[in-house]
Amino acid sequence: MAYEWEQLYTNIGYKVFIISAIKNKGIEKVKDDLSNKVNLFWGQSGVGKSTILNTMFSHLDLDVGEISNYSNKGTHTTVTGELREVEENTFIIDTPGIREIDPYGIKKEDLSHYFNEFKPFIHNCKFNTCIHEHEPGCSVVEAVENELITVERYESYLNLLNTIEDDMIY
Repeated sequence: MAYEWEQLYTNIGYKVFIISAIKNKGIEKVKDDLSNKVNLFWGQSGVGKSTILNTMFSHLDLDVGEISNYSNKGTHTTVTGELREVEENTFIIDTPGIREIDPYGIKKEDLSHYFNEFKPFIHNCKFNTCIHEHEPGCSVVEAVENELITVERYESYLNLLNTIEDDMIY
């Protein structure tokens, strides 16, 4: 399954690493990519962000939680983000885990601009106010139907779209 996700995200222009801290797989490749940059480790609670960082940079000695017998997932351990220099000119920020993504400050009509694979289609819709959900003449929906945009990514877009509050004042 990981390779299917790798292919999906590589095809839309993202750099993807398949790694395992337990098997020490792909760790050096990621570590090389982090070099001479400021890097943010961000994601759901208990997925192994701190474990991966400890594997790459053992001197960090970040706290890590045990795997829960109940959920078979890691537990929330990191409580605050902190910028740390791990090598010369290489910095990391290990962040507390998140439960969900809330696109605060993004308007519904702007969300599609954050989906790389939507960009060739978003300006071809029948209506310039299209949010690519149910409007007639939507070129994004048509691209999904023609398999030019994956269903998984479109569903991800719709999930985020539905979290944006209509009455938000900008």
